[in-house]
Amino acid sequence: MLNMTLDRFDVVGIGLNSVDLLCRVDHFPQFNTKNALLEVSRQGGGQAATAMAALSRLGLKTAYIGAVSDDGDGEFSIASLKEAGVNTDGVVVQPGLATQFAVIIVQGEGNEEERGGRTILWRREVMLRVKDISEKMVKSARIIHVDGHSMEGEIQAAHWAKEEGILVSFDAERVVLGVEELIPLTDYLVANDAFPEAMTGIRDPRKALRELHKMGPRFVAMTKGSRGVLAFDGSRFYDSPGFEVEVVDTTGAGDVFHAGLIFGLLEGYETPRMLQFANGLAALSCRALGGRAALGTREEVEKFIAEPFQQGER
Repeated sequence: MLNMTLDRFDVVGIGLNSVDLLCRVDHFPQFNTKNALLEVSRQGGGQAATAMAALSRLGLKTAYIGAVSDDGDGEFSIASLKEAGVNTDGVVVQPGLATQFAVIIVQGEGNEEERGGRTILWRREVMLRVKDISEKMVKSARIIHVDGHSMEGEIQAAHWAKEEGILVSFDAERVVLGVEELIPLTDYLVANDAFPEAMTGIRDPRKALRELHKMGPRFVAMTKGSRGVLAFDGSRFYDSPGFEVEVVDTTGAGDVFHAGLIFGLLEGYETPRMLQFANGLAALSCRALGGRAALGTREEVEKFIAEPFQQGER
């Protein structure tokens, strides 16, 4: 139950949480075969939830608003967030349904492009509703971060944020009903490499980002995996390369990138440094199985990005 005597938070995340069963294999299994597992791990996951865990690891005060069921996975998801230092007062329990659960098959061998890639099988019955979201908690933040998985509620939260001059960050992954209403309420929109074209119908990434910027955000970007990120702030483009790491698993790297960007924004970093920090944090998260197993501290990221011959190697 939500504590009505709320503290202030640096970031409040709204959206998806998950319980991830990660299975690392030497190659992707063929149909009707048996395959040995190299490694197995059960972790908390989900876009908004993982971003909050990463921000907490960086030292910010975070809270998460989302939905779970009264099953074992729901208990595990909440416990994993609490263990990461994330406030869970905004999590609602919807009895009798299934908390999101995902089986993630991670390729452990192969060439540089294949290794660490994954296939995700998921199930979800719970859904965050407008009535589940605390206006007080939303308005307690310096910035809110939404992931598009609870669109109606996230739109309402963005309106509340705008009333208080609170920034809105949007992890844009899919074109779904309502996204055209959320984009104009967004200050910082960071998409995967498929969203800009899907949303605008424009194949050229720079032209597509310009079009997204015209829709209202002050800053738009497109992540490019190991190749870094392309961003546009209305006056110029920034093409920030990725970092070289020994990749184990790319699960959650995009979620962690958002955390790095938000951290840099709240710390007042200039755009090139903000993007470099986010790229570095995301790269470090790929060193272990699962999206939260290798979250970096501020000191670890600063040391990593300062090392020579790390950025732009690919």
